[in-house]
Amino acid sequence: MYNEFFGFKSSPFTIAPDPRFLFMSERHRDALAHLLYGIGFGGGFVMLTGEVGTGKTTVCRCLLEQLSNDVRLAYILNPKLDAIELMATMCDELGIQYQPGERSLKAFTDLLRDYLLNNHEQGLNTVLMIDEAQNLSVEVMEQIRLLTNLETNDKKLLQIILIGQPELQELLAKKELRQLAQRITARYHLKPLSLNETASYVEHRLRIAGLQRPLFKPSAVKKIHQSSGGIPRLINVISDRSLLGAFVEKKNTVTEAVVKRAIPEVLGESHEAMSKGSHGSRMLWFGVVASALLIVAAYFIITQYPNVFKEETVKEQTREKNKTDKEIADNATKNVSSKTSTNNTGGKVRNNDDIAQEVWGEQSWDRMGLTSSRNLFALWGVSYYPYQSSSPCDFAQDYSLSCDSGVADWDYIKQLNRPLNLKFSTQESGVFWGTLKSIDGDSLVLQFGDNEVRMSQKKLNPLWQGQYQLFWKTPEGFVENTKYGDNGPVVRWLTDAIYDIDQVDITPADRFSKKVEDWLMLFQMENGLIADGILGKHSVILINNKVVTNIPKLLGGATTRDQGGE
Repeated sequence: MYNEFFGFKSSPFTIAPDPRFLFMSERHRDALAHLLYGIGFGGGFVMLTGEVGTGKTTVCRCLLEQLSNDVRLAYILNPKLDAIELMATMCDELGIQYQPGERSLKAFTDLLRDYLLNNHEQGLNTVLMIDEAQNLSVEVMEQIRLLTNLETNDKKLLQIILIGQPELQELLAKKELRQLAQRITARYHLKPLSLNETASYVEHRLRIAGLQRPLFKPSAVKKIHQSSGGIPRLINVISDRSLLGAFVEKKNTVTEAVVKRAIPEVLGESHEAMSKGSHGSRMLWFGVVASALLIVAAYFIITQYPNVFKEETVKEQTREKNKTDKEIADNATKNVSSKTSTNNTGGKVRNNDDIAQEVWGEQSWDRMGLTSSRNLFALWGVSYYPYQSSSPCDFAQDYSLSCDSGVADWDYIKQLNRPLNLKFSTQESGVFWGTLKSIDGDSLVLQFGDNEVRMSQKKLNPLWQGQYQLFWKTPEGFVENTKYGDNGPVVRWLTDAIYDIDQVDITPADRFSKKVEDWLMLFQMENGLIADGILGKHSVILINNKVVTNIPKLLGGATTRDQGGE
């Protein structure tokens, strides 16, 4: 109705799951990373929970799009089934044939076992995904747990993903399901959007619908977030009705007043009344509680004080009698107590998970390395938008950059002298990524999401197992392992670099001659590389350190505010 008035190509706030409007907030990306991590882990259960309308289906759709070709999926949308019906539905989803009217649990289990073993032999992974899992009965849950007993010596044959509302957590807390709960290898609770994410969400949907100008006033967005609680489905409903109200009033922007009028129309009068009356209700309740406490205190003073006074008189006499002995005991332990106090001034010793929690704060953790790739691209002067662009390594090629990843120690990292992403892990927090921006002596400057921190190498070592990823500038025409006898643009780049570094003029400049090979072997030897005279990516990286000035360097980088501490 209002599309033409505002200039939309399509309705921006429909509640239908249109993939064009897919919006992955940091919370959604974090949830997706947990699911992908769980699937890749190779067995057990993965659980995703969230309130109604928070975007669990959005995450599931994104997950389905990212599953590789070697995954066979059974997706169950209606979990109100008994054990036999569940097994039959799984067989239907996976294309397993069974006898019509089959009611034997053993027969279904045997068919499924044979199917899983056959998939395993072919290198295929089988995944069971159950939506609205909070509706599963305890008996069916137990049957699902038994399915994970189908395994080889080194791998579970079936990966199970449970998706549901918060009641699913309560279901799994039941004593009879404790064995299942212990098999959950990854779990994530999808929280509502923050105010900033709500603003980005609204702007994203307006842009996809064809509108490039601001439409909702900041105060209007704030009111939408407040009333919706950050739940995307409610944001859609309120925003849609607000646009209708603005259209009726012939306004080109949506104001807070328009949103206020729209809220009771879609959420009911009681919602607005509740919001207005919440403060008064809290004050009234506080007054009632305070009055009750005063009455109890008065009763105690009137009825109990005389006895308490007599009791205290006796206690005081006893204390006076024992005062000398107590002072002697105190003096005897004074030195020991002082030493103990000194040793404990640091408080509780922080473990690796405490450090991980500290560097991330309230942010969503980067489990897949995409946020860190964004931060690393920024150091190269490139804007990268995770989930709206191709993979980081594919995206890098558009800017004459390539990816390098592997395992290294600190000496080699310093030798490469590039900002890079590091992969961390702790026992409780799992895997996450961060960007190492610069090194100054033993002090490391890192970025985790939007948090920039400084910490020592010693403090970071227990979290980092040596894995890294970096970007490096690719010479024109570069071919990996260019060697003696080759020619082309990359050889000319190399001879130009030789001249810049050592003022050695080599002709012909585009031929990998013995002289070029000898120079490269000496350079590799001096820089701790394998001296084979073959031009590989690490040789290029170290040569670039000598001849290219406009690339980010790891050593001698910019300073930053110290947040990590020791």
